[in-house]
Amino acid sequence: MTGAKSNFEYQIGGSLESSAPSYVKRYADTEFYERLKLGQFCYVLNSRQMGKSSLRVQMMQRLQAEGIICAFIDLTGMGTQDVTPEKWYAGIVQSLVSSCQLHSKIQWRSWWRERRDLLSPVQCLSKFIEEVLLVEVKENIVIFIDEIDRVLSQNFSLDDFFALIRFFFEQREVNYEYRRLTFALLGVANPNELIQDKTQTPFNIGKAIELQGFQPDEVQPLMDGLNQRVSNPEEVLMHILEWTGGQPFLTQKLCQFIVLESNAQRFSSVEQVVRSHIVENWKSQDEPEHLRTIGDRILYRNEKRTGRLLELYQQILRLGEISADGTPEQIELRLSGLVVEEQGKLKVYNRIYEAVFNHSWVERKLAELRPYAEAIAAWSASGCQDESYLLRGQVLQDTLAWALGKSLGDLDYQFLAASQELAKRQAQMSLQVLAQANKLLAQARQKAKPEVSQRRIGLFWIPRIAICVTAPILLLRFGGLLEGGEWNLLDQFFGWRLWLESPEKRIAIVTIDEEDIKKVGKWPIPDQILAKAIANIKAQKPRAIGLDIYRDLPVEPGHQDLVNIFQSTPSLYGIEKVVNPIIAPPPSLNPERVGFADQVVDADGKVRRALLLILSQNETRYSLAMKLAQHYLESEGITIELVDSDRQHQRLRWGKAVFERFAGNDGGYVRADSGGYQILLNFRGNQENFATFSFRDILEKRIPPDSLRDRLVLIGTTAASIKDVFYTPYNRGLFNSSQPMTGVTIHANIISQIISAVVDGRPLLRVWQKPIEWLWILVWAGLGALVSRQLRYSMAIAASIILTGAGLLGIGFLAFCLGWWLPIIPSLLVLLGSAVAFELVTHKQLERLQFHHTLALLLEMCQDHPLAGAIAIEYLKQSESQDNQAFIDQQLREKQLATRHRSEKNVET
Repeated sequence: MTGAKSNFEYQIGGSLESSAPSYVKRYADTEFYERLKLGQFCYVLNSRQMGKSSLRVQMMQRLQAEGIICAFIDLTGMGTQDVTPEKWYAGIVQSLVSSCQLHSKIQWRSWWRERRDLLSPVQCLSKFIEEVLLVEVKENIVIFIDEIDRVLSQNFSLDDFFALIRFFFEQREVNYEYRRLTFALLGVANPNELIQDKTQTPFNIGKAIELQGFQPDEVQPLMDGLNQRVSNPEEVLMHILEWTGGQPFLTQKLCQFIVLESNAQRFSSVEQVVRSHIVENWKSQDEPEHLRTIGDRILYRNEKRTGRLLELYQQILRLGEISADGTPEQIELRLSGLVVEEQGKLKVYNRIYEAVFNHSWVERKLAELRPYAEAIAAWSASGCQDESYLLRGQVLQDTLAWALGKSLGDLDYQFLAASQELAKRQAQMSLQVLAQANKLLAQARQKAKPEVSQRRIGLFWIPRIAICVTAPILLLRFGGLLEGGEWNLLDQFFGWRLWLESPEKRIAIVTIDEEDIKKVGKWPIPDQILAKAIANIKAQKPRAIGLDIYRDLPVEPGHQDLVNIFQSTPSLYGIEKVVNPIIAPPPSLNPERVGFADQVVDADGKVRRALLLILSQNETRYSLAMKLAQHYLESEGITIELVDSDRQHQRLRWGKAVFERFAGNDGGYVRADSGGYQILLNFRGNQENFATFSFRDILEKRIPPDSLRDRLVLIGTTAASIKDVFYTPYNRGLFNSSQPMTGVTIHANIISQIISAVVDGRPLLRVWQKPIEWLWILVWAGLGALVSRQLRYSMAIAASIILTGAGLLGIGFLAFCLGWWLPIIPSLLVLLGSAVAFELVTHKQLERLQFHHTLALLLEMCQDHPLAGAIAIEYLKQSESQDNQAFIDQQLREKQLATRHRSEKNVET
């Protein structure tokens, strides 16, 4: 060997220089060169480390030697991070400028900036090639684009780039200049995947250059490195090709290892070198990386397809070869480099791959991939017959969800299909059993229902439910939550009774309305006019006169006239206001003939109580109504008497009537203010229930003679502008009055209540003591429960409760007409509540009874239908409460114990 040959080096990885002695010229070199020289579009798409880059270097050197301009674009250098379409296409232009040495002819960055706002990036590239490259370069041009598969890694679509290449190809037919432009694509990709938008025409132009492994008649350059290193270099090289299949990277690497072993005098055989330096512990010895690249592409490039690729490769390992059909999975295996297509068959590329990626490796990777690896392995070992290894239940559902969207192997699909078929058969059998179980449960319930429906729960439930319902209603009442409802019902009773009340003939009202004020010309009415009106009233000899107008200050003219009439009329009574703001009585009026005009207003703004007098340590002050009524009754010879010395329980006895003092919790009231001596106000009616005369008629003496004789006459304002009005029960209910009641009318009602009660025996409005009210409410609760017990159907119960409630309202109204305010609202609530509660308890008890009957029937049915009966009992259990579920478990345990005892006795016998 010469000195040059003694320095011979094999190239492991990377591209070989054009003058590298170890470069092996293959048939693809000639085909690639000739087609590019003719201007044909070509692409070399093959697995990695097959010598594509070295081939490209050789082609560029040979073409350049022929005067052809060669541009080189390496897409690896474009990167993928923070790369935009504009940057990517600008990088292509920069590579073309650099490769074609156009720096001196164009400032490409300025050229690009001028057009980027008007054109898209791909249009800019097209214009650059048309207006710059083909203009400035007169020779033929071949653009080599290496690592073309990198376009698939970008986060934006580059379909337009390949469409542009197709455009250049098609322009050859119409533009001669484009015939000088040729493209050569190199990389690891499937041509059909380069354009990802399936609506566009696939990238199917150009000539595919098949790059095969080294053939025996091509490897003479490699033998030069073995000469004088091994005794039989030609034989050794043939053994190397047997192991590598001519794979360029492995062939170069194995030659290098043999040279190293020969130099160290350790070389014995090619197989020994293969196993010690490549196969054994291959992960740690795979430098530069080759085998790991193949494994990673299969396992991780598209994990949805991994299972299918592994099973396809497993099939090739098992059979030795399979027919090539061009499926995506077969193409992907070929691009990984693990298999090769020869004469229409796919087989493992070489013995090294077969030794590294063997059956154990495939099974291990499938086991890591499949969640059902052990099950499918056992099922496959049984000849796909043993159904005990098939997936069931949730495991099957989880596996099907996992398999969704993945491309699995045929065995996987067979295994999953068999599992689904088994699940379907089991489901059909289960459905039959479940249908029978549902039928048994329905029969048991249907049989138990008539027996239970005739039953009634015991009478002892009536007082229980009545008390349980009454207690919370009373608590609500004590809390004041029913106060408004009871007031509203009382107001409604007043409205209903309005039509039954007769007019009050002993009282007359002189009204001062807006027209009177307008005629007089001012308010307050001057003392002279008021004195004249009182004098005209006095002339008709009334029993007494009540002036419901504050007169603490003189209103000229004629004040002295009013003073004179006050002093000369002993039956004339005036008013004062004793509750803040305080208003003094007329100064010239005897204090004995003054009553207060204050009214008691409830929380909802209505007057339902009358304040008769205010007791204090020094004196007793009476209301105007009390003064006038007292004057009238004393003239009838009836005097008032104070009963009981205890102030809290004082009562006024007055003729036939005893006026009970109002307490804060009387009737529907809850903790109301009971200061002074109050009574519940039993209204006579509105102003229409009293004889009324206008103030102007009194002044002008237009009323009939003797109209006011022997009557109590009240003088007060009804003008809306004076605002001496109060809301009363007549402002609520079915027969309501939209207008509030004037103060003078309320005084008339209080006077009428007192006089009619004392003289006529008209009932006062009274209430029961609390224990009696509670007992009354409890009785209605019991009645509601009794009605619910006696009737069977809900509609009948509802109708009966409505009728009973109507009767209760009628009783309450009748009692009201007789002077009693009964607790109707709480009674209605307990009536309804106890009826509903009794119905619920009845339903619950009967449901429990039906449950026991149904369970007993199902336990009997289990003797003839064990499985269906057990499922029916489980259905029953799931539909019941926890207590009933525990009872079912107890009954089943007792049944099991009884069965066990019978079995033991039978054994002993």
